[in-house]
Amino acid sequence: MKTTAHILIITGLLLLATGCKPSHRITFKPANVSVDPGEGWKRLDLPAEPPVCSPRLICKAGMINALYLDEFTDVKKAADFLQSRFASTSKVVADSFKQEDFTTDSGLSGVHLSYTAVSKNSSTPDERSHSFITQNMMGKCISVSYITSPSDESAAVIKAICKTLRVE
Repeated sequence: MKTTAHILIITGLLLLATGCKPSHRITFKPANVSVDPGEGWKRLDLPAEPPVCSPRLICKAGMINALYLDEFTDVKKAADFLQSRFASTSKVVADSFKQEDFTTDSGLSGVHLSYTAVSKNSSTPDERSHSFITQNMMGKCISVSYITSPSDESAAVIKAICKTLRVE
């Protein structure tokens, strides 16, 4: 009994000493993927119908949301589809689209699609969008997007999504 108590106490002290960080992991439904964007994000559980997922996350750095692209199983085709859709529905800055491969800490790979745009009420570029497109466990494509302004764009948020995105 004493040995068990000592082991529990030592384990507890080790956990405190190693600085276990609290998780801020959020799972998007029905895409069944999650991210841990860090502290400061307000969760908005709004009713959503596919392709839009719930929840949405909001903070000073922008908004994070997810899309369930169940008609796609090929990540590159899904990225090309989203790029053409974004280009046709918003005032995208010419030549601002970029597609780059990424791999998360859990080994999940995909395409990072980013671009700059001008919103309806502006004449200068005031929107940045980063979409991380990959597959869920069922092989269907999903996109986790970070939308912000160029002045509020956070490399830490982009890195957090890229590192922590995983299937659930």
